[in-house]
Amino acid sequence: MNPGKEIRMARLFNKETGKTILITIDHAVCIKPMNELSDVVKIAEFAVEGGANAILVNPGMAKKVYNVIKGSKTALMIRIDGGGTSIGPDLIDWSVYCSVESALKLGADGVAVLGSIGVEKEAKLLLKIGQTADICEQWGMPILAEMLPKEILDYQFSTKEKRKWPTNSEYLAYLARVAAELGVDIVKGYYTGDSKTFRKVIDYCPIPYLVLSGPAGDDIENFLKFVKEAIDSGAKGVSVGRNVWASKNPVGVIKALNRIVHEQEDVKLAMKEI
Repeated sequence: MNPGKEIRMARLFNKETGKTILITIDHAVCIKPMNELSDVVKIAEFAVEGGANAILVNPGMAKKVYNVIKGSKTALMIRIDGGGTSIGPDLIDWSVYCSVESALKLGADGVAVLGSIGVEKEAKLLLKIGQTADICEQWGMPILAEMLPKEILDYQFSTKEKRKWPTNSEYLAYLARVAAELGVDIVKGYYTGDSKTFRKVIDYCPIPYLVLSGPAGDDIENFLKFVKEAIDSGAKGVSVGRNVWASKNPVGVIKALNRIVHEQEDVKLAMKEI
């Protein structure tokens, strides 16, 4: 890894634990309006107060939140692709619209792109990831690929749903490995719902794997339980959006995640933060 990437990766991940809590605030392009997402600056303030390692925003919102994270311990990741919406004909027909250089100028410590395999636009998505990873290498910029299973796309782009998991753990492992092979530094993907099968995903993925939390659920404790299982099974962190800023106590949820991800505490102790 080049020096620039090492420096920025150290900002994205906790130096002592090697893990991260990424708060995602990039949903307003791909998902219908949500009242809880109205004040992006306030959500960024929650992230900093709760002790999140990083936030993920779109380029336009990076210009709004930089004063919040400036001087804090919370790093900035910028999503640089998009194009598909929850009311459009193709949820994941996403192209790069913001250059890596522009993300650097906005102060990014990392960039994020979306991908999948087994879908109609597979070749286009993988070409985008590989080419962007190559550019990131030149600029010393860490790149995260959010690799979504095709079977769960409608669920992923919902605002609130009963929690569900992909059914094919081998497919999840394939998704993660493809991202790594294309030159990505971090992969963001689903948990399998089972620690035994998830370990197989982790074993096949040679780069840090962050579990995403998906749509907001009704039960925070169950959400924390799956995070605990994933971390104990080898995940290097968690990527959370709706389950934080759509909750009644966003700061408390982030603090609870810190106790699980970085302090290795059990769920009951973590729930005291909420």
